[in-house]
Parts: sequence; C-alpha cells; structure tokens
Amino acid sequence: MTAPTLDDVDIEGVDFAFQDAPEIHAILERLRTEKPYAIVPFAGVKAVLLLTNDLVSAAFKDEDTFPASAIYSMTTQPVLGKTLQCMAGREHRINRAIVSPPFRRSRIAAYIEPILKPLAHELIDRFVDRGSADLVAEFTTRYPVLIISRLLGLPVEDEATVHRWAHDLFYFPLDPEAAQRASQEFTDFVTPILAERRANPGDDLISMLVTESSEGETLDDEQILSFLRLLFPAGADTTMLALGNTLSALLTHPDQMELLRSDPAEHVQWAIWEGLRWEPPVGLLPRACPEATTWNGIEIPALTPMIFSINAALRDPAVHEDPHRFDITRRATSMLAFGQGPHSCAGSWLALAELNTALTILLDRLPGLRLQEGAAEQARVTSQVGVALRGPNSLLVEWDRD
Repeated sequence: MTAPTLDDVDIEGVDFAFQDAPEIHAILERLRTEKPYAIVPFAGVKAVLLLTNDLVSAAFKDEDTFPASAIYSMTTQPVLGKTLQCMAGREHRINRAIVSPPFRRSRIAAYIEPILKPLAHELIDRFVDRGSADLVAEFTTRYPVLIISRLLGLPVEDEATVHRWAHDLFYFPLDPEAAQRASQEFTDFVTPILAERRANPGDDLISMLVTESSEGETLDDEQILSFLRLLFPAGADTTMLALGNTLSALLTHPDQMELLRSDPAEHVQWAIWEGLRWEPPVGLLPRACPEATTWNGIEIPALTPMIFSINAALRDPAVHEDPHRFDITRRATSMLAFGQGPHSCAGSWLALAELNTALTILLDRLPGLRLQEGAAEQARVTSQVGVALRGPNSLLVEWDRD
C-alpha cells in the first residue's frame, strides 16, 4: 500500500508558522470557498489547515488521531516542561483533576471582589486623571498577568520582569534563548515559594496545588512548576490579547460601542463573546498527525503538521450569518475560542470573568471612551506570533473628563 502524500500547497507566500498575514480573514475565506481544508506552508513543510467549524471542532475532540502530545512535546516541553498539553491518558486525567478545581465556574465568583475588581481600579487610577492613555501598554498587558500573580500569591515587586516572563515563555519558537532564560528565572523565583507553601499552606492557588490530590496521587515540585510555567503565559498572554481584541473591535465600531454603553449590564457579556468570535486570541493552533490516516476524506501522511484554524471556524458562514460583521447583538457563545476536547482551556471561566470585569470597569471609569484622532490604524488587530496569536499593538484612547 502506497503511503499518502499531500497535494501541492493551495497558497504561496505565507508561512503559517512564522509570517504575518494582515489580510488573514480574507485569505481563510478564499481558501474555504474552495474546500473545507487547505494545504499550506508551515515552517518550511506542508501542513493541513482545517477551515470549517465542523472540521475544527471534530479535530479538537479526536485526541486519538491528533494527540496534543505529538506537537507540544516538541514546541513547548523544552522550555515549559511536561505540561498538561504533553500528557495523555491517566497522567493527564490526574494532573488535570488536581489543577482544575480553582478554575471551575463555581469558584470564579469568589475571585471577583477581592482580586479582579480592585486590580482593575488600581491600574485605571494610574492614568484616569490624564484623560488619555494607551490601553495596551497601561492596562491590557498588565491586568491579566497581575491577576495570575495575585491568585498564585506571588510577591510581585517588579511588574516589568513578571510581564517579561509571561511573554517570553510563550514565544519559544521565535526566541528560544529568551524563553529558556525566562523559564530558568521563573523557576528560581517560584521554587522556594513552593517549599514555603508546603510548610505553611494558605488560601492561594500554589497552596492548593501543593496540597490537592487525585486518585491517591499528589504533584511533585516539577509537575507543579511545569503547570505554572504554562499557566503564567497562557493565562496572561491569551487574556491580554482577548481583551485587546474586544476593545479594538468596539473602538473601531463606534455604533457597537454606543450600543454597549446604552446598557452595559445587558450587553457586556455578549460584547465579550462577540469579540472572542470575531478575533480569537489564538487564531491558529498547531497539532500533528503522528500516523498516516484518512480523516474526513483527507489523506494525511504520518508526521504531518495540522493547523486548527479557530478564526476560520468562528467566521464560518455555515454557522455564523454575515460572519465578518462585528455585532454584539449576535448572542452567540463561542466556546471554540477556548478549544474543545480533553485539552480545552482549563482557565476559560477565569478568562471570561477577567474580561467581563475589566470591560465593565473601563466603561464606568472612562466615560465616552473612544480612539484618539488618527489612532484607528494603530488599533487594528495584527500579528503577534505569525498568524497564530493576534492582537492590537496599541489602543490610543481618550475619554470625557469631569
């Protein structure tokens, strides 16, 4: 039997691993009109790019064919360690059971008043009297990473260093030296804290991690450190991009911002869901197909990179009418933005609470929030890592002052 081979690529000039593609949504739409998947360049080889809601959803749920460990053991394990992404079976079940309880929907409400709301006000207090700010530099990049730090009970004296760790840990493919350095610095910082919490546990998340068990097993220091090295960037960078993308959408669609302002209590949660659908923070998620297979009619050779196009799925006209329109009255929950299947985002409910809290308080504290004149182009969502992670580089805003 002849092993399957991939057809010629369906698009030239864009490497989906590293290159920016400013018109990514137009590219994905054009490819999807031809067939539900495409063969595209990825890190110098051919990859299968899944383009419809049905295919992306099915692929996330098919852990047997596209195991997360096949890709993450190569792309993140060298710097993060053996995280949940690299696990399967019983190991994954036990580790996820231990780390998940603090992020369950039923627990999240307890974090809003003591942590989420005060931090949002604290950051806004630093610039509110000026009447203008860059919300990316002064709010969206700071808020999520400081939330994670406070939930973990980490003593943060140098915000810039903590933010650098969160950023660099996530950017291993582009800057491996910076990622390795951040990993070592973060490990050196957290290791003595683990020892202290084992001796004197409190009510923070690290104390919970060192004391929880599942099926009679607990986590050792390296297992906890690997989880924290994943949580820090994943919990900070993705929420930062999601908040920035939603604000970008609202600020560049003044009619939707005005509708939101007319009744924040009614519209905030739907503005967040629409922001996640319109421009998810993780637009493309790489996986791999270890064994040759035929899947949904696609002949896939062994070791083929697979790309789950979340952003294409969330603008699939078969599911979302007029998908390129940003519309906060759409009333669609886009959980696919957090992945699906056994490796779906464990922190999705925390992220939603952060987004809801931040947007509500920003609207309340900064009345008439709007882009500064001439700032629309800079507020546009653009590539942060290839075409996978996307967000605005700046949000130069102003507001009405009393």
